[in-house]
Parts: sequence; structure tokens; C-alpha cells
Amino acid sequence: MSKRILVVDDESTITELIDVLLSGEGYEVVTATNGTSGLEKVDSVNPDLIITDISMPDMEGVEFISRLRKKSISTPIIAMSGNAVGMNFLKATRLFGATETILKPFSTQEFVAAVRRSLSEE
Repeated sequence: MSKRILVVDDESTITELIDVLLSGEGYEVVTATNGTSGLEKVDSVNPDLIITDISMPDMEGVEFISRLRKKSISTPIIAMSGNAVGMNFLKATRLFGATETILKPFSTQEFVAAVRRSLSEE
């Protein structure tokens, strides 16, 4: 049975890229376009890993991560960002419960390695 990964990002090009990349690696990928939708999908999808952007319009990634942890959801989380504001928050995301951080743009190898580490497959 393949591992299920929830990807939360407001940029459809990013979610599509990650979907193609991770599906090609044998993972089942579910996407959400914002934090609110991501929180709803966590309950119904029960992912093995959550990947979230930091800078999103309706709910910042830090708040999304914080809400997950307050609900006692212990799923590994990769926080990612590619803009200046998000970069400042990226280090702080570990305080809120992110298990990995990654900068956009990222290499395919770097990203897959972070996913495997988070799923304890490396």
C-alpha cells in the first residue's frame, strides 16, 4: 500500500509539480489549495505526510501547522517557502511542529530525499 501525502499550497503549478513528482515515486498524492481545505482533508484523508507552503492567503502555514498540532495530529510535516516573508518563518515552523523544511525552488532529488526522510524511508 502506497503512502498518502497531502500537499497544501495555493499555487496550482506547485501542487501539480509535486503531484507528478511524488506519484512517479509511487506515492498517493492529495492536494488542497489553502489551509482551511487542508485541515478538512487531514481528517478525511488521514495522510502519512503533510507538505505545506508557508505563505498562503487564507491561513499562513505556521497557523496551519499549529492547528494540526493542537488537534494532536502527529503526522510528519514538511514546510516549504520560496518568498522572503516565508523564508523568515521557515525556521520558526520547527517550533510549531514541522519535521522538515525546504526552500523553493528545490531540486527533485532534494525534495524526494526530504519526503523519504520524513516517512523514515531513508
